[in-house]
Amino acid sequence: MTRHNIHVSDQVWQIAAESGDASAYIEAAVKARHLKELRDGGNTIVGAMPQTDVDDWTNLGMSSADDAREGRK
Repeated sequence: MTRHNIHVSDQVWQIAAESGDASAYIEAAVKARHLKELRDGGNTIVGAMPQTDVDDWTNLGMSSADDAREGRK
């Protein structure tokens, strides 16, 4: 189990390391927190961009997803 920079006591980490369920729970919580931080940061950046740039990036992403579904690189 990877120990992330969160406020969990050493004793809790020891218990979590010995219990697959607790370990998975802590890992999932840490990943969810990091994902939320990334989303919040991304929303801040997108909020500062001109709408035309947002539209261009959205269209590029949709086009790439379509290509991937159809087996094109």
